[in-house]
Amino acid sequence: MKKFIRKLLRWMLGIALVFIALSILYLIVFRSTIRKMTPAETARLTEDVYAVRDKYVNMYLVRDGNDFIAIDAGIKPGAIKAQLKKLDIDPDKVKAVFLTHTDSDHAGGVSLFKNAVVYLHEDEEQMINGETGRVMWIGNKISVQDYRLLDDKVIRTGNLKIDPVPTPGHTTGLTCYRVNDKYLFTGDAVSLQNGVIGLFPRYINKNSRKARRSVDNIISLEGVQYIFTGHHGYTADYNSAVRGYHK
Repeated sequence: MKKFIRKLLRWMLGIALVFIALSILYLIVFRSTIRKMTPAETARLTEDVYAVRDKYVNMYLVRDGNDFIAIDAGIKPGAIKAQLKKLDIDPDKVKAVFLTHTDSDHAGGVSLFKNAVVYLHEDEEQMINGETGRVMWIGNKISVQDYRLLDDKVIRTGNLKIDPVPTPGHTTGLTCYRVNDKYLFTGDAVSLQNGVIGLFPRYINKNSRKARRSVDNIISLEGVQYIFTGHHGYTADYNSAVRGYHK
């Protein structure tokens, strides 16, 4: 019996060491990827679109009269609040937050927007309700209990038209948003290098095969002029960005 216990303990120790080694390797590679990200600096980008930078990620605001909607919410509420102060924008003026997905670098600051209705795609809810893990059994979480689920139908808030464009792969329910037809916010559906969209590394996607297929949903949208990404800034030339894309 003692021999069996010792053998079992050795097996458990070996498994733990392998898990630790793989975790360290993943962190090293992940940090290398972060260093290659090129988010836009906090600034007004167009007449009614603002970029807000939190470390290696962008969230965006779209003006609607005296109010705003947000696309994603950054990493930390405090950091986002400080960046909004640079733009002279009160977080209480944000009336809606549309999450492209629920990874912590896109949803971590959502609690800052106390007057906002939070939206996410219905296919993304499984990432936070325990049904689907983000990495192995570990799921995502967001700091609000009350949120509304979107399907693929166009919705309107104030003078803005928001068209959800499902692009699963990076997460199960990742969704791009086309706002007033001409602005496309992509979250982590695509990268942007030298003005051309591309794919994210396989190891940070939930399902890279789906992510690749999902790009087809955003390369033939009529009327789009701008692409705003989560980690690689933006372009004002949608046509060139999608025309140069190679699978």
